[in-house]
Amino acid sequence: MAKLVMVVDDSAVLRKITVFNLKKHGYSVIEATNGEEAIQKLSEGIKPDLMLLDIMMPKMDGFTVLKKLKENEKWIDIPVIVLTAKGGEEDEKSALSLGATKVMTKPFSPVQLIQEVKRVIGDA
Repeated sequence: MAKLVMVVDDSAVLRKITVFNLKKHGYSVIEATNGEEAIQKLSEGIKPDLMLLDIMMPKMDGFTVLKKLKENEKWIDIPVIVLTAKGGEEDEKSALSLGATKVMTKPFSPVQLIQEVKRVIGDA
């Protein structure tokens, strides 16, 4: 069965490109347009093998999502690759301290993203 990746980003363009590349490599994908929507989907019982998470989003940012994942024992083991446009060291430190597995700065190449996805969920 295909591994499920949740793509959480408020940019429709970035989600479209990311989803296209993930599906091309055989992954199942579920999308959320902000952190609140991602938490809602998790609450409904959807448990992805990996979450790709933007930091700057309306309603609920990526840092808050990471905190909520840590607080819930059902979600604590979901690996998260954080995608950030800011690229500042502080964001990376914060994301990693909150449990992110990896931080990638936008823009990144689709090849680079797929390599990290494979590495993090054990398909490499």
